[in-house]
Amino acid sequence: MGNIEKFISENRKAFDNELPPDRIWENITAVFEGEDLLKKRERSLRLRTIISMAAMFVLVCSAAFLLYKARTSNRLDYSQIDPILAKQQVEYASLISEKRDALSNMATKNPQLYQEFTQVIDKMQRNYKQLKTELDQSPNKELTLEAMINNLKMQIEVLNQQLEILNYIHQQENKSSHEQV
Repeated sequence: MGNIEKFISENRKAFDNELPPDRIWENITAVFEGEDLLKKRERSLRLRTIISMAAMFVLVCSAAFLLYKARTSNRLDYSQIDPILAKQQVEYASLISEKRDALSNMATKNPQLYQEFTQVIDKMQRNYKQLKTELDQSPNKELTLEAMINNLKMQIEVLNQQLEILNYIHQQENKSSHEQV
C-alpha cells in the first residue's frame, strides 16, 4: 500500500465528517453559469455576424441593381431617333460581324495580311465608338447616327475588299499548286 492510500485509510473518518463549505458549491455553480453566459454571448455574436453578412449582401445586391438600372436607362434607343436608321444600324453591325468571322477563318492562310486588315478595321471601329459616345451630347442626333451608319457601310466595303483579296490570293495559290502537279 502506498503512502497516499495509507493516509486516506487512516484519516477516512475525518474526510467523511467534513462537508465542503457552501461557498464551494456557489463557486462551482457560478462557473457553470459563467460558461452558459459565455455560450449565449458566442451565439448572439454568431447571430449578429450572420445578420451583418446578410445585410451587406442585400446592400451590395441593391447597389448593383441600381447601377445596372442607371446604365441601361442612359443608353440611347436609336429607334427613338430614327427607326429606319436604327434598323440599318442593326443589320450592318451583324453583317460586319459575319464578315469579320469569315476574315478570321481565312487568317490561318496568311496571318501577316490578316493582321494588317484587322488594324484597318479596328481603327474604323474606334471611329465608330467615338461617334457612338458623341451621340449622347450631339445636338443633331440623327446626323450623328447617319455618320455612324456611314462608318458601318465603309467597314462593310473594306471587309468585302479584304475578303476579295484573300480569295484572290487563295485562288492564285491553288492555281500554282495545280500547275506544279
